[in-house]
Amino acid sequence: MSLHSETSRSAKVESATSQAALRVRAHWLVSLLLVALSAAGFWLFSRGFLLTRMVLPDHSLPSVLPFHGAAGTPESVGPDAASTNEWYPAKYERAIILVVDALRVDFAMWSDELNSTFSTAENGLGSQHKGRLMPYHNRLPAIAALSRERPDQSMLYRFRADPPTTTLQRLKGLTTGQLPTFIDAGSNFAGSAIDEDNWLQALRRPPIGTTNGTEASRSHNLVFLGDDTWISMFPNELSDTQATETNDTLQRSRTGWARVRPFPSLNVWDLDTVDDGVLSRLPMFLLPPESENKSEIIRKEREQWRQLVKQPHMWEHSDFNEKPLANSMVSDKVGHPQLHHEWDMIIAHGLGVDHCGHRFGPDHSAISHKLAQMNTAIELIVNAIDRDDKPTALYVFGDHGMDNKGDHGGDSPREVDAGLWVYSNRKWHSKESDERTARVLRNAQELISSNALGSSLDQDLKESWWRNTHLSDDYKSANGQRLFEAPELRSVSQIDLVSTLSLSLGLPIPFNNLGTAIPEMFASDNDSGVEWGLLSVMRLNAAQVLRYIEKYVSNSRSHGFTDDALRLWNGMYNQAEHSYRELTDAIGQNPKNRRQPHIRELEEKVAAEYFAFTRIVLGSLRQMWAQFDIVLILAGLCTLVLSIAALVALYAQSRLQSLDKIITRAGWPCISGGIAGAVVFRALSSVLVTSGLSHLTSLDATVAGLAMGVAATFCVALVSGSKASVLAFVPQLQWLAVTPATVLNVVAAVATIIHCLAFSSNSFTFNEDSIVLYTVQTLVLATSLLSVRAILSSSAGPKRASGTRALVCSLIILVLNRTMAYSTVCREEQLSACTPTFYGAPSASISTVYLASANVLMVWLVPSAVTYALQRSYSDRAMVSKLWVSLGMRASMGMAAAYWVLDAIDGQAASGAAAASSQTRSSTATNGSDWSDMRMALARMAAGVALGGGLAAWYSSPFCLDVELPNMPILSQPQTSPTKKGANRAPAGQSQRTAVILGYGNAYGAAYLIFATVVFCVLFLVQQPMGGIMLSLLFIELIVCAELFDALRDTIEETSSLLCAQVILMAQLSYVGYFATGHQFTLVSIQWSTAFVGVREMQLVVCGIIVALNTLGSFVLTAACMPLAVLWNESLGTQLLRLAPDNYISRITGAGAAYAAYHAVVAVSSAACAAWFRRHLMVWKIFAPRFMFSVPITLASSAVLLLVAIGLATVHILRMGLSVGNTQAMVAQKLHMASKSS
Repeated sequence: MSLHSETSRSAKVESATSQAALRVRAHWLVSLLLVALSAAGFWLFSRGFLLTRMVLPDHSLPSVLPFHGAAGTPESVGPDAASTNEWYPAKYERAIILVVDALRVDFAMWSDELNSTFSTAENGLGSQHKGRLMPYHNRLPAIAALSRERPDQSMLYRFRADPPTTTLQRLKGLTTGQLPTFIDAGSNFAGSAIDEDNWLQALRRPPIGTTNGTEASRSHNLVFLGDDTWISMFPNELSDTQATETNDTLQRSRTGWARVRPFPSLNVWDLDTVDDGVLSRLPMFLLPPESENKSEIIRKEREQWRQLVKQPHMWEHSDFNEKPLANSMVSDKVGHPQLHHEWDMIIAHGLGVDHCGHRFGPDHSAISHKLAQMNTAIELIVNAIDRDDKPTALYVFGDHGMDNKGDHGGDSPREVDAGLWVYSNRKWHSKESDERTARVLRNAQELISSNALGSSLDQDLKESWWRNTHLSDDYKSANGQRLFEAPELRSVSQIDLVSTLSLSLGLPIPFNNLGTAIPEMFASDNDSGVEWGLLSVMRLNAAQVLRYIEKYVSNSRSHGFTDDALRLWNGMYNQAEHSYRELTDAIGQNPKNRRQPHIRELEEKVAAEYFAFTRIVLGSLRQMWAQFDIVLILAGLCTLVLSIAALVALYAQSRLQSLDKIITRAGWPCISGGIAGAVVFRALSSVLVTSGLSHLTSLDATVAGLAMGVAATFCVALVSGSKASVLAFVPQLQWLAVTPATVLNVVAAVATIIHCLAFSSNSFTFNEDSIVLYTVQTLVLATSLLSVRAILSSSAGPKRASGTRALVCSLIILVLNRTMAYSTVCREEQLSACTPTFYGAPSASISTVYLASANVLMVWLVPSAVTYALQRSYSDRAMVSKLWVSLGMRASMGMAAAYWVLDAIDGQAASGAAAASSQTRSSTATNGSDWSDMRMALARMAAGVALGGGLAAWYSSPFCLDVELPNMPILSQPQTSPTKKGANRAPAGQSQRTAVILGYGNAYGAAYLIFATVVFCVLFLVQQPMGGIMLSLLFIELIVCAELFDALRDTIEETSSLLCAQVILMAQLSYVGYFATGHQFTLVSIQWSTAFVGVREMQLVVCGIIVALNTLGSFVLTAACMPLAVLWNESLGTQLLRLAPDNYISRITGAGAAYAAYHAVVAVSSAACAAWFRRHLMVWKIFAPRFMFSVPITLASSAVLLLVAIGLATVHILRMGLSVGNTQAMVAQKLHMASKSS
């Protein structure tokens, strides 16, 4: 509504009250305290619940065998091990590791039946299958052909990964042989160096006891090409030595040479740069220099390598210079001949398949091109090692798989089932050895099933063969039946590669390894010698695992291993050792006895016992490794509960007194309580640690005592200082009366309880999106019933009009919520009853052009909705509204929408380009796309317009005010005696004008809404098209919600507050928006691809902020809009602000505390349920991720609201409002212009 204000021509408007200063020091102190308390609680709980395992500093040494009390004898490890300082004689002198990131096992398989099925269909001969051959199947024919032609030199395995399936965690397992811890997933983009023993350290470690610096006494020469994640993990081992290679440096250091070429890994838009960097440099090491070999075969292969590289500029690098320059491949000491002849290990890690999955999803033609590129590379690598006279092994594998959307990070079958293909230029297994291996594995399976710990192991550890259902499930007939049976495949764990690779190269198994050597690799070794190779390897492996367990138990009081488990493990190992001694006694001194059938059977039995032991230890640790510290868990929960109590107490007191008085009352008690708590906990910590009940450190005890002491004394000080505060929520005991406000608050409280109870069940937890939608709709329905009641109880007048307005707002929110529910991203557990719609197609991972075009409609809808909200108070007439909302906001949103349209066009164009690129040298990298520069410019301009233009315009003139001079007759005043009341009136006979201040009635609400639009524009930019549409609808809902409760307050006569209900509704709307913008509480739902909006290359901080804004966008937007609950429809002349500004800011801070309390309550509920179900089968799959997401949600919501939305934006508006000079100047200027025109 508008207010009329009379003013003189000189605009001497007398303020009704003296202007008081708005002090915010107390607000900042309280806000920082509350955020710090929540952070301390989360930190303590996480320290007790998400513990990382203890890393032992021990290293395995070649000269020290893992058996008890001896350096070993030749008979204990193999025929020639002792003389070479090896645990096991090396099978290979060289090894090549080719990591095809995200190579799922069915990508590596070949199916003749599948090929013939679709060949028949294409020839028109008919087929039951109505679909098509998936672009990722039968794309690696080289693996199938070599496996058929040379079955004794190659084998394909399912390569089962341990979740989380993020690259950094997988590489840790593949190099150390250890299980990942859940909390490590957060470090995937900021990996720290690995301290524990691993085979890379063993490769680069100078041998002990050699002094001549000869070829035999140096460490291995190493080549690394590809994913730069390796460099952050192994900065010392993967350190390029080219710059230090002068004269005899290598001889003196005995470290060998290394060539390291990392490439940036996190730009998932770029499909080719990393792969091209790898493929362009591999020929330097695999092919002889042109000066040595000019044969036609080598020339053709060299040309094939060049054709594999899609970006011609890759050849411009200094690496390809023949002379030893700075940062080149060759040096004075190591030239091209040495690079080719003297390398020992090549690690090549390509990312094209993984990036293709992230950008387009697996069901896209681009992935067939990337797999075809890898297929040719495998063929060329095999050709090279076949010419090598040194025994060489090739390991081709994926570090993880990908789900149907191309993502990974979780533990769904398609994410954990990678492929491993092993090839060698020497025969390493045979039909007979495979038969012996199969008997060992079946015997081990029986032992595992009969063991008390084995019955509960994961299926992949109990069974060594697996049917590839990923292949068969993709092809079904119209009635849902599979077209062919799933093929069977050998299955191994990823960490099994560590012991296999180490022993095959003559290296010791890393000290902390838990994997088991792949039996086929050693089953044909020394089959007629002193000791069967597989038995030697299994015994070494088992002894190493037992040594690790014993060391871990002795170094950690809270190791987490039960006494029963330790007893069973020792019993299994001792039984295997007893059987081994019986075997050696039976063989005696005559090795020919090994040829007897009963001896060979006994060998297989003993090897199976060792294998079963290592598998049961691994499976048991998978289940029990979570070292829960109950003391820290309880300390964290208590701190969080006390922080909630502090938030509630602040909300209660903020309605009664200013924050300055609250700080004065609680300040010294908080300091005293914090010091006392820290002292008490420090004293208790020594007792708890000594008794073995906890492993908390001095820092843990200090933080726990300080946080709980401060929070407890804060609550006590506030409650004890005012009797009225106890009844702050129930003024005059009105909760006992059934009133509309009471009913609505009770419904809101029940909605909160339902949300919290959802975490008490795993099925409710992963269906949280449906539960929150139900509670929100119920709460909104309750507001609509109150609106109907107000309409029916009033025949006419303002109350009926307010009721009608509230009913319309309720219906709008109900409709928008149902619309937002259409956008879904399904969890793995929901797939049977859920269809993903976020990207426009169930299997898509990029948005369609049509969906991106629909996002353009938001450019009109959202500014129109904001303008309409401002029109009710005539606030849309102001210059800041006209310039920003009508022009600037539309421009920012328009450029953001155009960005995503061009991105969708690029994605669609890449589909055709990928198909054509196999025939041409065109690049599929995003950096070379036609619209990349335009998209970059649009994104940066959209952010610049919002932050530079919108924020600057709002800060300089936030109020949406204008002055109108109605076309009214000039009045003549009768001549009267001047009085004090009429001192400012014109003298008798002079004219007087009436000025109308437009926007006066909603001055504070409109001013803050302008700030909220700036926040929305920034968040709109980083949301994908469907996310932008849904975030727009959420923003409209939040504006309508402010109008709804303003209307409800006009319909309710009692003094009860509706703020609690409004806060709860807004908080739950933020969760509805979270799910609608394409997120779930799982790692795989994080939209990593948005990290490069407006950014060309990976910048850890900037890209991390962008991903955080994308993920937490709905919570940030809701927190930014929260002050509207208090400021909406607050006039410029509100008396509370002018009479007591400190009390007014206290009320707003209290409302923010109530909002933060809701998120804190939900977080505590998720934490408590995760702690309660810590031994639940689904704890790491469902409960722990839900808690982990609640931490940034709660902290971000609290910090954005209390520190930014209130501490900066709201305070700026209130300070401007307290200064009425701007309004006076506006009226004076308008009157002056009117007088000049007349």
